[in-house]
Amino acid sequence: MAARITRLSFGLLTVSVLVSALARPSYCHRKLVGGRSVVLDVASNKELQELGRYCVEEFNLKEQREHGKSGGEEGFNPLMFGEVVEVQRQVVSGIKYFLRIQATLPDRTTRMFNSVVVVKPWLQSKELLDFSPVANPLSYES
Repeated sequence: MAARITRLSFGLLTVSVLVSALARPSYCHRKLVGGRSVVLDVASNKELQELGRYCVEEFNLKEQREHGKSGGEEGFNPLMFGEVVEVQRQVVSGIKYFLRIQATLPDRTTRMFNSVVVVKPWLQSKELLDFSPVANPLSYES
């Protein structure tokens, strides 16, 4: 009889824990730690637009160093920043931003680029990790 009561008590405890965990409204809507989240109102966010400009400038500097030429010379034609159109962010050791940037090519056509940059505000640092043309305009993958 005592074993039966113990099993029943354990069963009721298990069920009550599961019900209370699943009944919490935030349980289903909780974000994963370290997961990406979409940033809204990108067009009006001056900080994100400046971050996009920084990415294009850093890309241009890298290209200039690799080609060993200055702007306007044959072999190096800098991109012109247009605007940041989409942003996702991820909390890492800093904030990692995944930006979709519209830029103008030297032939005056526009193209989309994916950029990844890590910002560490407490160190006042930014590091461009990737800047590449968008292969599929409907995804963040390059």
